[in-house]
Amino acid sequence: MTHSVCTAGPAGLRHQRTNHRTARRFGMLVLSFVTVCLLPFPAAAAEVWKDSTGQFQVEADFLGIRGTDVYLKKTNGVTIRVPLDRLDAESQQLARQLAMPAAPAAADQASDAGDTPDAAVRALAANLEAGNLRAVWDALPASYQRDVSDLVHSFAANMDADVWKAGVDLVQKVIRVSKEKKEFLLKQPALAQSPLDPAVAAANWDGLIAVLETIAASELADLPKLKTLDVGAFADGTGKKIADQVAALAKAADEKKLSLTEFPGVPVDSMPLAGLGSAKFSTVKIEGDTAVLRVENEGQTEEHEVVRVEGKWLPKEMVDAWQEKMQAAKDAVTKDMPERLAKDKMQIVLPMQMVQGVLDQLLAAKTQAEFDQIVQQIMQTFMPQLPGGDADAAPGAAGPATAPPDGAAKPAPDPFGR
Repeated sequence: MTHSVCTAGPAGLRHQRTNHRTARRFGMLVLSFVTVCLLPFPAAAAEVWKDSTGQFQVEADFLGIRGTDVYLKKTNGVTIRVPLDRLDAESQQLARQLAMPAAPAAADQASDAGDTPDAAVRALAANLEAGNLRAVWDALPASYQRDVSDLVHSFAANMDADVWKAGVDLVQKVIRVSKEKKEFLLKQPALAQSPLDPAVAAANWDGLIAVLETIAASELADLPKLKTLDVGAFADGTGKKIADQVAALAKAADEKKLSLTEFPGVPVDSMPLAGLGSAKFSTVKIEGDTAVLRVENEGQTEEHEVVRVEGKWLPKEMVDAWQEKMQAAKDAVTKDMPERLAKDKMQIVLPMQMVQGVLDQLLAAKTQAEFDQIVQQIMQTFMPQLPGGDADAAPGAAGPATAPPDGAAKPAPDPFGR
């Protein structure tokens, strides 16, 4: 009897009650072979930890290292995350020593030899830990790779060129407005009323726009290139670049949370799951091209059926559903999508062109007041019944936030050029 593993990430092995839904996401299923809940490091006795400046120290239990962060539990029970490079050399060395895993048992060492499911999982996990996204693609059998490539190419071949261009042009215009009118956007009254913290938006603005620029300049934006896209090369190139940019954003955000006046730790609810390379996997049995993979997690032992396809070990559930899900996806991009595009092309393209006209008006704004007036008119045109709004105000009427500094109300430019 097999059991399922709890989710440990966006591409994790799913709990049994969500396995059916996960199986439909064929493009991500291969990741379910490795992303699992993992064993935590055993807690050590309380130690004194010093920061890199030598000014601050804290007494805390060592919980473990996750990526480039050390997790400590202070004597008051609060768990904190500390960047490894913010500790002094002695504390860094201590953290690495305490994080050193015990030598694997002889049985585990033997299971790594040869073509076994646990050896394949460990190799893939190590590559993912190192940021090698191409490893996910390489873990697929050649015929599965062809299926995915054919699906991408079929999508591009059946996509309407005008619709795709309108979408790409819109994204590029959004990027231009976000860069050229950054100051106006960050000072826009509507931003202050939104759940988004303006300070957080300002701090991450350039990084987020850089991600959009990478996508807009990639093969994804060029339909002819998408028709012949090398998916593996894309994962190795653009995909890795986007992942690195997002990781840099997250790291920068974490750095801003670190105190400059005390020990540089950020309070967290708990230590996250261990790195993929720390998983404890073992092969229970192999019979021809079928096997049982055992995963140990926090004292629990769970087993999963895997099968070998063209030399690659994959979850049995993924293999069983592959052909059906791939055929459904192919039907969607070769039949359903073309029919809808032929029928609703103008209803898709015209709104995007209309939004581009609005963005052109925003680009033409010379002052904050003029920019705010245009935004206000847009909101009144598309969302006239916003909560808290003046239901009796005439469409297009400028509110207090849109009045010019001199108090003389000026008509807002019509964003649609009427």
